[in-house]
Amino acid sequence: MKDLVNRVEAIFGELGFKVYDVESDEEIYEASFSRDNHFYGYLFIEKDNNFLELGYSYSFDIRDEELLRKNIEEIMNICYKYGSYFNVVKDEDEISLSVFSKIYYSGLNVESLEDTLDDFISCNEEISAVFDLHDENGDEGLSSEEI
Repeated sequence: MKDLVNRVEAIFGELGFKVYDVESDEEIYEASFSRDNHFYGYLFIEKDNNFLELGYSYSFDIRDEELLRKNIEEIMNICYKYGSYFNVVKDEDEISLSVFSKIYYSGLNVESLEDTLDDFISCNEEISAVFDLHDENGDEGLSSEEI
């Protein structure tokens, strides 16, 4: 797994991304990734999986449930457009919407990861626009300080 982690970190670096907040053991590797001080998501590597997974989560107050329900079809269409998928988890205080993308290790190279990241970031920018989420500069998306 160590060789795979080194390969993934090297490709992220070649694409200009910073990988940080790493947590790992023999079974799983998790890290955040950003570029130009913009947080873009998390990456996950699990020992027994055949793919690298990218993730990004949005949190909503439980009172925003109707807003999320109203926009769920648009979120599905956006995710489909970019080859991503999502899940929604609700607890007593908040609702979490997580968006994911995968890339199989067998096809992992600079170009394929660049394409996957471009689609993943575009997907999340469109979802952010649905909810009118902006960072401190007025740009769509969220900075790491806001997460």
